[in-house]
Amino acid sequence: MAIRITIPGIFRIVIFNKPAEMIAVNDSGLVQRSLSGRGGLFHRSIAQKLAVFRTPDGDIWPAFRNRLDPLRAKHQFELETELADISGLLVRLEPEIAALATYVSSGRAHRPPGVVIQQMVGRLFFPDYVASEESYDAARTLQTWLSGSPIKAYLSKCSGALQSSLDQIIKLARGNMSCAHATALAMENIVKSIELMRQLAHAGNNLKELGPREALARILRAPDRVVREARDGGRIGNIRLHARSLLIFSVETARRQSPDVGFGFFASAWNRCPAHALVPALLAEIWKKAKMAPPEK
Repeated sequence: MAIRITIPGIFRIVIFNKPAEMIAVNDSGLVQRSLSGRGGLFHRSIAQKLAVFRTPDGDIWPAFRNRLDPLRAKHQFELETELADISGLLVRLEPEIAALATYVSSGRAHRPPGVVIQQMVGRLFFPDYVASEESYDAARTLQTWLSGSPIKAYLSKCSGALQSSLDQIIKLARGNMSCAHATALAMENIVKSIELMRQLAHAGNNLKELGPREALARILRAPDRVVREARDGGRIGNIRLHARSLLIFSVETARRQSPDVGFGFFASAWNRCPAHALVPALLAEIWKKAKMAPPEK
Protein backbone atom coordinates (compact mmCIF):
# COMPACT_ATOMS: atom_id res chain seq x y z
CA MET A 1 0.00 0.00 0.00
CA ALA A 2 1.31 3.44 -0.94
CA ILE A 3 2.54 5.62 1.93
CA ARG A 4 1.48 9.28 1.84
CA ILE A 5 3.29 12.02 3.73
CA THR A 6 2.24 15.66 3.46
CA ILE A 7 3.56 18.79 5.15
CA PRO A 8 1.83 21.86 3.64
CA GLY A 9 4.29 24.16 1.91
CA ILE A 10 7.13 21.68 2.33
CA PHE A 11 6.23 18.51 0.44
CA ARG A 12 3.56 16.10 -0.64
CA ILE A 13 5.08 12.71 -1.36
CA VAL A 14 3.74 9.24 -2.06
CA ILE A 15 6.05 6.26 -1.54
CA PHE A 16 5.50 3.07 -3.55
CA ASN A 17 7.12 -0.24 -2.63
CA LYS A 18 4.76 -2.82 -4.16
CA PRO A 19 5.59 -4.12 -7.66
CA ALA A 20 2.06 -4.00 -9.11
CA GLU A 21 1.39 -0.48 -7.84
CA MET A 22 4.74 0.76 -9.07
CA ILE A 23 4.20 -0.64 -12.57
CA ALA A 24 0.70 0.84 -12.81
CA VAL A 25 1.81 4.28 -11.66
CA ASN A 26 4.91 4.23 -13.87
CA ASP A 27 2.77 3.45 -16.92
CA SER A 28 0.21 6.17 -16.23
CA GLY A 29 0.05 9.28 -18.38
CA LEU A 30 -0.45 11.30 -15.20
CA VAL A 31 3.13 10.66 -14.18
CA GLN A 32 6.33 12.16 -15.60
CA ARG A 33 10.05 11.81 -15.04
CA SER A 34 10.91 15.52 -15.20
CA LEU A 35 10.15 17.55 -12.10
CA SER A 36 8.48 20.96 -12.21
CA GLY A 37 9.79 22.12 -8.83
CA ARG A 38 6.29 23.15 -7.83
CA GLY A 39 4.51 21.89 -4.74
CA GLY A 40 6.81 22.84 -1.87
CA LEU A 41 10.35 23.57 -0.73
CA PHE A 42 11.40 19.94 -0.96
CA HIS A 43 10.03 19.70 -4.51
CA ARG A 44 12.09 22.70 -5.60
CA SER A 45 15.20 21.26 -3.99
CA ILE A 46 14.89 17.93 -5.82
CA ALA A 47 14.10 19.63 -9.15
CA GLN A 48 17.21 21.80 -8.79
CA LYS A 49 19.32 18.70 -8.20
CA LEU A 50 18.07 17.06 -11.38
CA ALA A 51 18.50 20.24 -13.42
CA VAL A 52 22.27 19.77 -13.53
CA PHE A 53 21.79 16.73 -15.78
CA ARG A 54 20.92 18.98 -18.70
CA THR A 55 23.68 20.25 -20.97
CA PRO A 56 24.00 23.92 -22.02
CA ASP A 57 22.60 23.06 -25.46
CA GLY A 58 19.48 21.52 -23.88
CA ASP A 59 20.34 17.83 -24.13
CA ILE A 60 19.02 15.75 -21.23
CA TRP A 61 20.45 12.63 -19.65
CA PRO A 62 18.24 9.68 -20.69
CA ALA A 63 16.97 8.78 -17.22
CA PHE A 64 15.26 12.17 -16.99
CA ARG A 65 13.48 12.20 -20.36
CA ASN A 66 9.69 11.97 -20.34
CA ARG A 67 7.64 9.37 -22.16
CA LEU A 68 6.64 11.83 -24.92
CA ASP A 69 10.12 13.28 -25.44
CA PRO A 70 10.64 13.00 -29.22
CA LEU A 71 14.20 11.70 -28.87
CA ARG A 72 13.67 9.34 -25.94
CA ALA A 73 12.18 6.39 -27.82
CA LYS A 74 14.61 6.79 -30.72
CA HIS A 75 17.71 6.81 -28.53
CA GLN A 76 16.39 4.01 -26.36
CA PHE A 77 15.65 1.75 -29.34
CA GLU A 78 19.03 2.41 -30.94
CA LEU A 79 20.95 1.67 -27.76
CA GLU A 80 18.86 -1.40 -26.91
CA THR A 81 19.58 -2.75 -30.40
CA GLU A 82 23.32 -2.23 -29.97
CA LEU A 83 23.33 -3.90 -26.56
CA ALA A 84 21.38 -6.91 -27.87
CA ASP A 85 24.62 -8.38 -29.28
CA ILE A 86 25.37 -9.99 -25.94
CA SER A 87 27.87 -12.60 -27.13
CA GLY A 88 29.85 -10.02 -29.07
CA LEU A 89 29.92 -7.58 -26.17
CA LEU A 90 31.04 -10.28 -23.73
CA VAL A 91 34.01 -10.91 -26.01
CA ARG A 92 34.78 -7.18 -26.16
CA LEU A 93 34.68 -6.90 -22.38
CA GLU A 94 36.70 -10.05 -21.67
CA PRO A 95 39.62 -8.18 -19.96
CA GLU A 96 37.28 -6.45 -17.50
CA ILE A 97 35.24 -9.62 -16.96
CA ALA A 98 38.44 -11.53 -16.15
CA ALA A 99 39.64 -8.85 -13.73
CA LEU A 100 36.31 -8.81 -11.89
CA ALA A 101 36.15 -12.60 -11.82
CA THR A 102 39.58 -12.63 -10.15
CA TYR A 103 38.34 -10.10 -7.60
CA VAL A 104 35.25 -12.21 -6.90
CA SER A 105 37.18 -15.44 -6.49
CA SER A 106 40.26 -14.16 -4.64
CA GLY A 107 39.31 -10.77 -3.24
CA ARG A 108 42.38 -9.28 -4.94
CA ALA A 109 42.37 -6.61 -7.65
CA HIS A 110 45.13 -4.77 -9.51
CA ARG A 111 42.78 -1.80 -9.94
CA PRO A 112 39.85 -0.74 -7.75
CA PRO A 113 36.80 -2.79 -8.82
CA GLY A 114 34.71 0.38 -9.26
CA VAL A 115 37.20 1.70 -11.81
CA VAL A 116 37.15 -1.61 -13.69
CA ILE A 117 33.34 -1.57 -13.74
CA GLN A 118 33.22 2.02 -14.98
CA GLN A 119 35.63 1.11 -17.78
CA MET A 120 33.64 -2.01 -18.62
CA VAL A 121 30.43 0.01 -18.90
CA GLY A 122 32.14 2.73 -20.91
CA ARG A 123 33.49 0.17 -23.36
CA LEU A 124 29.92 -0.81 -24.22
CA PHE A 125 29.81 2.55 -25.99
CA PHE A 126 33.43 3.12 -27.01
CA PRO A 127 35.86 0.16 -27.21
CA ASP A 128 38.76 2.46 -26.29
CA TYR A 129 37.08 3.99 -23.22
CA VAL A 130 39.55 4.20 -20.32
CA ALA A 131 38.44 4.84 -16.74
CA SER A 132 40.65 6.00 -13.89
CA GLU A 133 40.40 6.56 -10.17
CA GLU A 134 39.72 10.23 -10.96
CA SER A 135 36.84 9.41 -13.31
CA TYR A 136 35.36 7.01 -10.76
CA ASP A 137 35.62 9.70 -8.08
CA ALA A 138 33.74 12.01 -10.46
CA ALA A 139 30.98 9.43 -10.77
CA ARG A 140 30.80 9.09 -6.99
CA THR A 141 30.50 12.86 -6.68
CA LEU A 142 27.48 12.86 -8.99
CA GLN A 143 25.91 9.97 -7.08
CA THR A 144 26.42 11.88 -3.83
CA TRP A 145 24.89 14.98 -5.40
CA LEU A 146 21.72 13.01 -6.09
CA SER A 147 21.41 10.98 -2.92
CA GLY A 148 23.64 12.65 -0.34
CA SER A 149 22.70 15.04 2.43
CA PRO A 150 21.93 18.70 1.67
CA ILE A 151 25.21 19.69 3.33
CA LYS A 152 27.26 17.37 1.14
CA ALA A 153 25.41 18.59 -1.95
CA TYR A 154 25.97 22.23 -1.00
CA LEU A 155 29.69 21.70 -0.43
CA SER A 156 30.01 19.78 -3.69
CA LYS A 157 28.47 22.64 -5.65
CA CYS A 158 30.27 25.48 -3.88
CA SER A 159 33.67 23.81 -4.16
CA GLY A 160 33.31 23.31 -7.90
CA ALA A 161 33.54 19.53 -7.51
CA LEU A 162 30.06 19.05 -8.97
CA GLN A 163 30.72 20.94 -12.19
CA SER A 164 34.19 19.46 -12.53
CA SER A 165 32.75 15.96 -12.19
CA LEU A 166 30.02 16.64 -14.75
CA ASP A 167 32.58 18.00 -17.19
CA GLN A 168 34.87 14.99 -16.74
CA ILE A 169 32.13 12.39 -17.14
CA ILE A 170 30.68 14.08 -20.25
CA LYS A 171 34.14 14.52 -21.79
CA LEU A 172 34.94 10.82 -21.30
CA ALA A 173 31.52 9.99 -22.75
CA ARG A 174 32.34 12.15 -25.79
CA GLY A 175 29.09 14.01 -25.37
CA ASN A 176 27.02 10.82 -25.46
CA MET A 177 24.44 11.33 -22.70
CA SER A 178 23.57 7.62 -22.53
CA CYS A 179 27.24 6.81 -21.92
CA ALA A 180 27.48 9.60 -19.33
CA HIS A 181 24.48 8.28 -17.45
CA ALA A 182 25.71 4.69 -17.59
CA THR A 183 29.26 5.49 -16.42
CA ALA A 184 28.21 7.90 -13.68
CA LEU A 185 24.90 6.76 -12.24
CA ALA A 186 23.60 3.43 -13.58
CA MET A 187 26.87 1.56 -13.05
CA GLU A 188 26.58 1.89 -9.27
CA ASN A 189 24.05 -0.96 -9.24
CA ILE A 190 26.67 -3.18 -10.89
CA VAL A 191 29.24 -2.06 -8.31
CA LYS A 192 26.86 -3.17 -5.55
CA SER A 193 26.19 -6.48 -7.31
CA ILE A 194 29.89 -7.27 -7.76
CA GLU A 195 30.62 -6.58 -4.09
CA LEU A 196 27.73 -8.84 -3.10
CA MET A 197 29.05 -11.45 -5.52
CA ARG A 198 32.45 -11.35 -3.84
CA GLN A 199 30.84 -11.80 -0.44
CA LEU A 200 28.70 -14.65 -1.75
CA ALA A 201 31.72 -16.40 -3.26
CA HIS A 202 33.55 -16.34 0.07
CA ALA A 203 30.66 -17.63 2.14
CA GLY A 204 30.77 -21.38 2.58
CA ASN A 205 31.13 -23.38 -0.62
CA ASN A 206 28.93 -21.08 -2.72
CA LEU A 207 31.39 -20.44 -5.52
CA LYS A 208 31.63 -24.14 -6.25
CA GLU A 209 28.02 -25.09 -5.65
CA LEU A 210 25.92 -22.22 -7.01
CA GLY A 211 25.23 -21.80 -10.71
CA PRO A 212 24.92 -18.38 -12.38
CA ARG A 213 21.13 -18.31 -12.08
CA GLU A 214 21.23 -18.95 -8.33
CA ALA A 215 24.01 -16.43 -7.84
CA LEU A 216 22.12 -13.76 -9.81
CA ALA A 217 19.05 -14.23 -7.65
CA ARG A 218 21.14 -13.31 -4.61
CA ILE A 219 23.29 -10.46 -5.91
CA LEU A 220 21.30 -8.57 -8.56
CA ARG A 221 20.42 -5.09 -7.31
CA ALA A 222 18.19 -2.27 -8.57
CA PRO A 223 18.27 1.44 -7.68
CA ASP A 224 17.17 2.10 -4.12
CA ARG A 225 14.70 4.70 -5.36
CA VAL A 226 13.70 6.83 -8.31
CA VAL A 227 11.55 9.96 -8.30
CA ARG A 228 8.55 10.85 -10.47
CA GLU A 229 5.94 13.62 -10.39
CA ALA A 230 2.18 13.57 -10.80
CA ARG A 231 1.64 16.66 -12.94
CA ASP A 232 -2.14 16.38 -12.71
CA GLY A 233 -4.47 14.91 -10.13
CA GLY A 234 -6.31 11.71 -10.92
CA ARG A 235 -6.84 8.09 -10.10
CA ILE A 236 -4.75 5.09 -11.13
CA GLY A 237 -6.72 1.99 -10.19
CA ASN A 238 -7.51 2.49 -6.51
CA ILE A 239 -4.67 5.01 -6.03
CA ARG A 240 -5.63 8.66 -5.80
CA LEU A 241 -2.90 11.15 -6.72
CA HIS A 242 -2.94 14.89 -6.14
CA ALA A 243 -1.39 17.26 -8.67
CA ARG A 244 2.30 18.11 -8.06
CA SER A 245 2.84 15.14 -5.76
CA LEU A 246 6.33 13.68 -5.73
CA LEU A 247 6.25 9.92 -6.22
CA ILE A 248 9.07 7.88 -4.72
CA PHE A 249 9.53 4.42 -6.26
CA SER A 250 11.40 2.15 -3.83
CA VAL A 251 12.62 -0.01 -6.70
CA GLU A 252 14.96 -2.33 -4.82
CA THR A 253 12.35 -3.02 -2.14
CA ALA A 254 9.79 -3.89 -4.84
CA ARG A 255 12.31 -5.97 -6.81
CA ARG A 256 12.82 -8.27 -3.85
CA GLN A 257 9.10 -9.06 -3.94
CA SER A 258 9.03 -9.88 -7.66
CA PRO A 259 10.17 -13.15 -9.26
CA ASP A 260 10.88 -11.27 -12.50
CA VAL A 261 14.62 -10.75 -13.06
CA GLY A 262 13.81 -7.81 -15.30
CA PHE A 263 11.71 -5.94 -12.76
CA GLY A 264 14.56 -3.76 -11.48
CA PHE A 265 15.26 -2.70 -15.06
CA PHE A 266 11.56 -1.89 -15.79
CA ALA A 267 12.15 -4.39 -18.59
CA SER A 268 8.50 -4.56 -19.66
CA ALA A 269 7.81 -0.83 -19.43
CA TRP A 270 8.19 2.14 -21.77
CA ASN A 271 11.24 3.35 -19.82
CA ARG A 272 13.06 0.01 -19.69
CA CYS A 273 16.82 0.09 -19.27
CA PRO A 274 18.40 -0.69 -22.68
CA ALA A 275 20.80 -3.05 -20.88
CA HIS A 276 18.03 -5.08 -19.20
CA ALA A 277 19.21 -8.29 -20.88
CA LEU A 278 22.92 -7.52 -20.98
CA VAL A 279 23.57 -6.77 -17.31
CA PRO A 280 22.30 -10.14 -15.99
CA ALA A 281 24.29 -11.91 -18.75
CA LEU A 282 27.39 -9.91 -17.83
CA LEU A 283 27.10 -10.72 -14.13
CA ALA A 284 26.46 -14.38 -14.91
CA GLU A 285 29.61 -14.48 -17.06
CA ILE A 286 31.69 -12.98 -14.25
CA TRP A 287 30.38 -15.64 -11.85
CA LYS A 288 31.16 -18.41 -14.35
CA LYS A 289 34.71 -17.11 -14.84
CA ALA A 290 35.16 -16.85 -11.07
CA LYS A 291 34.11 -20.50 -10.69
CA MET A 292 36.80 -21.46 -13.21
CA ALA A 293 39.57 -19.60 -11.38
CA PRO A 294 42.31 -21.84 -9.93
CA PRO A 295 42.04 -22.41 -6.18
CA GLU A 296 44.09 -20.12 -3.93
CA LYS A 297 47.28 -21.55 -2.54
